[in-house]
Amino acid sequence: MLGNTLLLLGTEHQKQHYLPRILSGADTWCQGYSEPNAGSDLGNVGLRATLDGDQWVLNGQKIWTSAGHLADHIFTLARTDPDAPKHKGISFLLVDMRQPGIEVRPITMISGEREFNEVFYTDVTTPKDHVVGGVNDGWRVAMTLLGFERGEAAATGPIRFQAELDRLLVLARERGVADDPRIRQRLAWCYSKVQIMRFNGMRVLTGFLAGRHPGPDAAISKLLWSEYHQVVTELAVDIYGAEAMTIAGRPPSSAFQTDDAGAPNSTASWVNTFFNARAGTIYAGTSQVQRNILGEMVLQLPKEPSPR
Repeated sequence: MLGNTLLLLGTEHQKQHYLPRILSGADTWCQGYSEPNAGSDLGNVGLRATLDGDQWVLNGQKIWTSAGHLADHIFTLARTDPDAPKHKGISFLLVDMRQPGIEVRPITMISGEREFNEVFYTDVTTPKDHVVGGVNDGWRVAMTLLGFERGEAAATGPIRFQAELDRLLVLARERGVADDPRIRQRLAWCYSKVQIMRFNGMRVLTGFLAGRHPGPDAAISKLLWSEYHQVVTELAVDIYGAEAMTIAGRPPSSAFQTDDAGAPNSTASWVNTFFNARAGTIYAGTSQVQRNILGEMVLQLPKEPSPR
């Protein structure tokens, strides 16, 4: 996500320094977007960045930071002009996490895993020239990056979902329910959705090859996969039946049991995946937000009325 964004909007120095390190794995990045009061309403970002001489000083908090406990860098949306309209006073900063003032606190999820984190910034600094796209231009940069994220998912997601569905078909046969007409109907629905995602991914890749950058239609992919994954994992839990309830509360390491082919196909792996899928329609923009994006920015429908 960051590499493609730097290719498009980064300075020459940022490209020369960071792209080789991203490709080699020398730098590991996480995403500093969401805050307690800025989730789906990302324009409400409140973490402050104040210019002090030749460096920015950051104070505030991020939350739901995937793999923040493993990363050594974080690209951060920060408010650099508190007097500007909320979408206009944001900048996109590149921040080294290996410094005093950065505190990462893991969050235990319903599955028992600790992938998400809170990240606290206390007088954290980054050089003045570590802004991507220009000062107070962070909203455009942030939306560009999200387009790349959803574009990548559109291209690679169907491959993973097909492999997962193949394992589910094996499971249905093993559990003796593959000929149940209700199960077959649900499996057929899942197959059709994976094919729709596959063709959508081809469309996205064709656009990339034609030189088109991701736009608001990238929300199609997020909407498709997040809602699909809740349905297919619910089907897996139903195939297991009451046995699925015995797995709740087990340590997350049990999710990595594998079948004879080396693929995860245990009760634990499916139940933990079911738990994780619950959040799919919330993180990275809720389904409601995705539909608003498609309605307003792709279909040119009127904006949703304000509740006030």
